[in-house]
Amino acid sequence: MRFALALMLLASPAALPAQIAPGSQPETAPGPIGVRIMPSTGADHELRESRERIREGRKSGTLKKSQARGLRREANQNDALAERYGRDGLSDSKRRELEMRGRALQSLTEAQRTQPRRP
Repeated sequence: MRFALALMLLASPAALPAQIAPGSQPETAPGPIGVRIMPSTGADHELRESRERIREGRKSGTLKKSQARGLRREANQNDALAERYGRDGLSDSKRRELEMRGRALQSLTEAQRTQPRRP
């Protein structure tokens, strides 16, 4: 037992210098990395697309002023919700909810734009 302990003590200092190559420099760690948590790009894209379709619908006359106002209000609510969710980081369920709300707004916008106009 003493022999094994003495052998370990003698072997330890000899093994340490062999670990480091002479003249080598330690690698430098990369600098700080900035991370910014943003809402899902899919939800952002759908919201921008919906706003554009609302503008086009209003400009072309396929959306009444009141319809466009209601759709914009819904887009603003989606925007506020995305902002609130994004503060704490976006979980998968929150990201999916925002994407679904964006798709629903797109569908609603297209449905109202393609409705036959009543005289």
